[in-house]
Formats: sequence, structure tokens, C-alpha cells
Amino acid sequence: MAISKAIIITTTLKDKNNLKKLILSIAGQSLLPEQIILIYDGSGDFDSSITGQYPLAIRLLANPKKLSLTLLQNKALGLCQEDCVLLLNDDVSLDGNFIEELIGVLEKNKDIGIVTGKLLRQDGEKLDSTGQFLGKSRKPVERGFGVRDRGQYEQPGFVFGACGAAVLYRKKMLEDIAIAPGEYFDNDYHMFYEDLDISWRARNFGWKAYYNPKAVAYHQRGATAKEKKPLIRFFESYNFAWLNTRLKSDLIKNRYMTIIKNDCLREFLKDLPFIFIYDLKIFLYCLVFAPKVIFNSLRNMPFLLLAFKKRKLLEDKMRKIK
Repeated sequence: MAISKAIIITTTLKDKNNLKKLILSIAGQSLLPEQIILIYDGSGDFDSSITGQYPLAIRLLANPKKLSLTLLQNKALGLCQEDCVLLLNDDVSLDGNFIEELIGVLEKNKDIGIVTGKLLRQDGEKLDSTGQFLGKSRKPVERGFGVRDRGQYEQPGFVFGACGAAVLYRKKMLEDIAIAPGEYFDNDYHMFYEDLDISWRARNFGWKAYYNPKAVAYHQRGATAKEKKPLIRFFESYNFAWLNTRLKSDLIKNRYMTIIKNDCLREFLKDLPFIFIYDLKIFLYCLVFAPKVIFNSLRNMPFLLLAFKKRKLLEDKMRKIK
């Protein structure tokens, strides 16, 4: 029996050409989805002419109340009854067999709940991600990031997780690892670390993630979230420095929530020096250049307490499943 599939696209319409390019690449797929949902998280009315010119039925889900982006993604996922869902940012475009190659992995192994492909930069020369791994600092590490593609990652295999810019999730896995009914992504996240949180949680529940290099996509990293160029050139290579105050605060909050919900105490203590050094660098940067982020982080303390409750809920759920 064929695996049914849906696509969820997230866009701010920061660059209309990016979205047009993505939709065009979806229309040219060797396997077309049964459903496409477009989450519009921008300001103003959505320009329907962007999607109306393509032979695809696209369902619009707008965010006029400025709800958490992860909450909107959960709402979209709840509307999907298909066997798997491909999540895409509007700053990616897909090779013609991208969906087919990802679906093929799910068909061969029922233990795999996450599938990712080879993400290249828009120039097609440098790698953006060939699977996500967990760094000792608890920062998500994109394998091959920024390295020229010389065919060194042509071997398929298991990975820790996948970059959220273009990732296929099995719906049954999402149901298994949901924090609460319909809460697949953590509703308190908005942006950042949500892909690592899903991958880590899935791993704890016994699901696997897989990398297929034959599924190729192109990603303009940071096109959605980057807003203001850092005043000092040294920080231009650090995505954190480009974020506005809210997104910087979200990143820090989500980082700690992800660790609290998923980490093993023994592994956490073993890697504590790496975690401390990473957090110290973030703190010193904020102290000098973004002191309001430190204040916001203190205000976000209740979310960290809530993360401990969510951890307990997930642990109880794991025991019941096993």
C-alpha cells in the first residue's frame, strides 16, 4: 500500500521569489503530495497570486493573532491525515525526485520516523546539512555545514536527527512522541531548537532518523530569521548575532527546555564543561550587545519549570508504550 503524504510550508513572505521557487519545485516532483498546507506567519494580507498560478491545491493557514509558530505547525499537522508529512521552510527548493527518495526510506523500514536528504546551499556547491547531530555543547550540529560538496557524504545511513528546513516525519511517530494530544512540537517554542527537540524526543522513544543523499534540496540558511546585520563584522558569521531580541530570547529558552526534557543526567554531567563554555559565550555577548535578552531569559524561567513537568509526562508515556 502506497504511503500517503502531505506538505506543510512555513513562510513569512520576506522574499516572494523564494516561495515561488519552492512551489515550482514541488509541482515538478515525481511524487506529488495529497495535501499542501501553507502557514503564513507574516504581516499584512497574503498575496494569493503567488500560489494561484500553480496547478496545486494549497490550503492557507494564516496567523493574524501572532500565535507561536510551533503552535501553528501543530494545528497544520492536526489537519493532516496522511501517513507522513514533509515540513519545508520557504527558503528551500527541491530536486525533482526529493519526495520520492524520502518516501522510499519509510517504505523499507518501519522503525524510521525521520528522513532527511542532502541540503546544499543555493549555489549547489557547498553543503548546508547532511543530517543533524547533537554537539557536546548541546547545540545542534549540521553535518558538513559550509563545506564544499565533493561527494564525501554519499553514503546513506542513520543520523541523530534532521534540520527542520526540509524534513519528512512519519505521522505515527509524531503521535507516539506528542507531549499532549496534538502537541507534536512544543507549543512554547515558537522558533529554534524545535527540530532538535523532535529528533531527540523521537530517539528517546526508540524511533530512528535516516539520511538519504539521493534526496537533494537547496537551502538559503537564515533567510527567514535574519533581520539586522551585526555592528561588528566579527559576529557576521554567527547567526545568533543577526536575530532580533525576541528570537535571541526564544533560542536561549528553547535550548534549555530541550535539554531539560530530553537529556540524560549522566551524559549531561559528562559534557558539562562544553555546555558551560558555550553558554558563557552567549551570556557575555548578550551582556555587552543585548542586555535585554538576559532580562527576558530571567522572565522565561517559568517555561523551564514547565519543561520539567513535560519531561515527567514524556517519561510516563514512554513507560506505557514500552
